[in-house]
Amino acid sequence: MNNKITKFMIILSVLPLTGCTGSKNIQDLTYIVSIGLDYDETTDEYSAFLQGLNFANVAKQEGSRPTEPIPTFVGSAKGKTLNMAVSKLYKVSRPPLFFGHTKTLVLSKNVLKYKFKEVLEDIGRNRSLRPSLQVFVTDMSIEEIFNAKGLFDYPPVYTVLLTEEKSEGIQNEIDSTSLMHFLREYYEPMGTALIPNIKIDHQSWRAGEEVTSLFLDGYSVFQDSTFKGDISANDSMTVDWLKNKKNSLDYALYKEDEILSTFKLTADEPKVKYNKDHSNFPEFSLEVSVEAELIEKINNMPYNELQATLQKSLEEKITKVYKKGIEKQMDLLDVGERWYRFHPQKFKELDERGDMFYLTHDSLKQVKVKVDIKHFNAYRYIKED
Repeated sequence: MNNKITKFMIILSVLPLTGCTGSKNIQDLTYIVSIGLDYDETTDEYSAFLQGLNFANVAKQEGSRPTEPIPTFVGSAKGKTLNMAVSKLYKVSRPPLFFGHTKTLVLSKNVLKYKFKEVLEDIGRNRSLRPSLQVFVTDMSIEEIFNAKGLFDYPPVYTVLLTEEKSEGIQNEIDSTSLMHFLREYYEPMGTALIPNIKIDHQSWRAGEEVTSLFLDGYSVFQDSTFKGDISANDSMTVDWLKNKKNSLDYALYKEDEILSTFKLTADEPKVKYNKDHSNFPEFSLEVSVEAELIEKINNMPYNELQATLQKSLEEKITKVYKKGIEKQMDLLDVGERWYRFHPQKFKELDERGDMFYLTHDSLKQVKVKVDIKHFNAYRYIKED
């Protein structure tokens, strides 16, 4: 009797080790890594695009790079709602779709203009999608973007669409943003929320024929939960450089349209000093400390004059970016976000008026840049006292 009980207990203990009930092998699923959404205002229809990967060939290669190009699978469907569009793709997809590893969301400009808030609500209610999704905007074909590969026929996971660059420093790049980070800034009553614009380059690389590659080209800007327009890649990199202490920026210094030198610049977080005598709306000055590395010396100039010229050039650049934002009612320097926390009553009065933007060209009283040129790369300069 005891032997029978012992055997029965052994069988019970072994059963859980036989596998997970209902689980699927890695090659038995279609992994959706990117979702693209478009909207046609004339037909009142959504278009959904899915970029799928299947890892069957990856498992067989045991880590080596396949010799044949791996095809990219892009599915698309239309529907009156997003769920109706995606459900059509479920019906025609075997192996079945799996959204647990979706990394990227690409939205068309039409979605931003006509259906952005509705799309945000739908995405937020979907438990299969994580708030860490990387978000991009495009005015180009989403299907063409999803079909773009990395160089040397590497699969799309090696493009800017799916590689999140979070290294020690970012140089001359527009920063990516997650859905969670964007929403945190999107619902703030003051300050801007930014989504990078993704585009296709057809000119830079060739391999006997045209090679397409993806790149980030400026930001789509939201203010007070409203889409305000775009800013250029050059202005976007300046905004990122001021916001992110890890960013470095290549900067060409000109004087009267003649190039003097090129620098690599890093900046501490700007110090914003508000005018306490006028708190009805933000008035402020900006102080920026910059470390510079001289990359190329093209025209000779004494050190003190070079330093002063660089400081003045940066002050003019920051002021110009600020004023470009004001023309579209964008607070690109995010000075309003901190101001309203210290002046809640004044903010309430401004908000109730609702007929004016809280910044003007005159709100920025001064930009002061202090430059310290740390490295000269074998160029000789004598610092004068």
